[in-house]
Amino acid sequence: MSKMRYMSVELKHIFKNRYILIPVCLAVLVPLIYAMIMLSPKWGPYDNTDNLPVAVVNNDLGAVSEGKKINIGESLLTSLKENNVLGWEFVSAEEAQIGMKNMQYYMTIEVPKDFSKQALTVLDDEPVKPKLKFTQNEGLHFMAAQVTNKAAETLKSQLSSQITATYVENVILQLKEVANGFTDGADGAEQINDGTEELKNGSEQILGSLTEKNEDIGRLANGAQELNMGTGTLLDSLQGKSSDISRLADGASEINNGTYQLLQELNNKSPDINRLAEGASELAGGTSELQAGATDLLEGANQAKSGSAQLMQGFDEEILPGSVELAAGVQEAQAGVNETIESMENLQAALEQLPNSVDGLENNTLYRMIMGQLNENLKTTPQKQQDFQRLVDGANALRDGLKNDFNTGLISLNNGLSELADGQKQLKAGVDQLASGSKEVAAGNKTVATGWNALQTNVAKLHDGTNQLKNGNASVEQGWNELTTGALRLHDGSSQVSEGNQTVKAGWLTLTNGVSQVDDGLEQLAGGSKELQAGLQAGAKQTSSIDPEEDNIAMFAEPVALDGEVINSFPFYRDANAPYILTLALYVGVLVMSFVVQYRKPVTFPPSALTWFTGKTVKLSLLTIIQASIISLYTLFVLQLDVQSSFWFILFSIGVSLAFLMIVLFLVGLAGNIGRFIALVFVVLQLSTTGSSLPIDMLPEGLRQLSAFLPFTYSIESYRSIITLGITSNMWENISVLFLYFIIFAVLTLIVFFVRYRFDKKQIEHQANINESVS
Repeated sequence: MSKMRYMSVELKHIFKNRYILIPVCLAVLVPLIYAMIMLSPKWGPYDNTDNLPVAVVNNDLGAVSEGKKINIGESLLTSLKENNVLGWEFVSAEEAQIGMKNMQYYMTIEVPKDFSKQALTVLDDEPVKPKLKFTQNEGLHFMAAQVTNKAAETLKSQLSSQITATYVENVILQLKEVANGFTDGADGAEQINDGTEELKNGSEQILGSLTEKNEDIGRLANGAQELNMGTGTLLDSLQGKSSDISRLADGASEINNGTYQLLQELNNKSPDINRLAEGASELAGGTSELQAGATDLLEGANQAKSGSAQLMQGFDEEILPGSVELAAGVQEAQAGVNETIESMENLQAALEQLPNSVDGLENNTLYRMIMGQLNENLKTTPQKQQDFQRLVDGANALRDGLKNDFNTGLISLNNGLSELADGQKQLKAGVDQLASGSKEVAAGNKTVATGWNALQTNVAKLHDGTNQLKNGNASVEQGWNELTTGALRLHDGSSQVSEGNQTVKAGWLTLTNGVSQVDDGLEQLAGGSKELQAGLQAGAKQTSSIDPEEDNIAMFAEPVALDGEVINSFPFYRDANAPYILTLALYVGVLVMSFVVQYRKPVTFPPSALTWFTGKTVKLSLLTIIQASIISLYTLFVLQLDVQSSFWFILFSIGVSLAFLMIVLFLVGLAGNIGRFIALVFVVLQLSTTGSSLPIDMLPEGLRQLSAFLPFTYSIESYRSIITLGITSNMWENISVLFLYFIIFAVLTLIVFFVRYRFDKKQIEHQANINESVS
């Protein structure tokens, strides 16, 4: 039997047996029925979203901005009532909660009570972002959840635009206030500029004055240093002379003690006057010398008094008016003291002559003590004269301290010398009387006693004078100590003044430098204030010119608008699913065909496996072509699916069907019903991995790699190119891959047929041998 004859037998077997023809016709129409159901509707998934009930709750209490009341929640409700994106139901919070619990609403949108208030905190230190609350019941339906979620995002965008518009209005109002502030700031900057210029002029004057006074401050500091050095010299001089003043006071005290002892001795010698009378004859010889000595003593006392008077006159006329003449007065005092020393020398000479007149007087203790003290004082006279010369050198330093104490001492000294002079006069009178008495000794001792009493009185007066001299020197010592203390304080004060003036000098230079820097800074400040004034005036001019209209505010709220176009758009939602539906319909049609047409068993045993394979392939290909042509023509002319090329659409559908035929024929020819089950599983495997529900690029890495080996991937992509994209370059690539599937599975099917043919032939031959042996 030839191949052509075998193929005609295969075809006649279908058309001659009506029990086979009817199921085959129904199987051929399976893809058409599937396409009619899936591609006929022209509605999309978003066509009826207004039927999705969504609860809207407005709890917004509103807020006040710039004296204007706003309520964003009410504005939202107004805008929602004007659109039907979803099935809005405006209810209370309690009703929304009950509705969500009873699965009545797909979503609840709630505007909180402080929504408007928080929206106005955008310019606060701690702004609070308002939150639009929503509760989504995703469990009711996933697709509905996606729709409501998109609506929530749309509401968010709408509210953001509305809030931004409110912000813009407030900001513009504030900018107008800022313009006024800029104007005020410009005026203030002008005042600052004027004040800065005046301050600059003042700083220049201060700087000039400071610069001019730099030399004076330097001289003041140098003078304070010289003053400190002078007070130090004065203090050293006073401290160096303190010991001399102390010795002077001690000497005066010793003189006072000697005169006291002399007075005591005279008192004690009163009983001896009687004996003195007895020796009056002997005394007469020396009365002349005593009288001469008394005269000299009187002259010395008068000279001492005169020197004291001159000292007092020099103190009153020269020391007190000025310290410049103090040295001259002290020199005059020195002259008086020299005269006093001469008087003391005369006194010593007279006293030395007394033993010649008074018997036993040289052995008298008082006499020897007075003579010893006089000799000691006379021995120290040169040293004291040198000390007194040093005292003259320090007289200028004593001018203030000696005004009171030294004056008092001089007065006391003058008084003492006056009394001494008086005593000397009396002594001379007594000596004269002694001389007269000595001449008249025979006349009576009463005159001698009177003279002795007068001498005793004069010695007492002399003791008083020495006592005053002692007190005067003590006052001088005290005044000297006070003067030293004052000089010490003066030196400390001058040291502080010197240090303070040095500090003032350094501070003056620092102040001068600081004022110079301030002057430079003020010059910069003046320039900056001018620039600030100009900038503020320009800012005031620009901000005051802002007067936006409603369109300007709208642009601030939504500054970007989408300006684009959609290419290769889907007229209907079905067009987007058509590649997937057509692919699945053709594959299911081939799979259903295997239940009514024999894919494995031949009508009659063929002469060869190739003939068997060819007959089955031609018959099934013819039925598959009929299937693909019917569904393609229905899609094009009845459903009026818009495609780029009807010819390529029909041709590609036939090619896809033949590729699917070879896959199913191999599986069924290999394993029968098990092969059909595998073919069904193969369909399920490709439902979500070939770009039907999601683009392949959005699949996980493993599924993307798997999709490259699945035929649905290339079938769906080619249909998409023909129906919506209008490109043929990748279509030919996909057709090539599907043709490769056809060749591969055709070869595999041929191998299966060769194996089965050999197996069936052996079975037939074995059965024939059995029959022959039986017969």
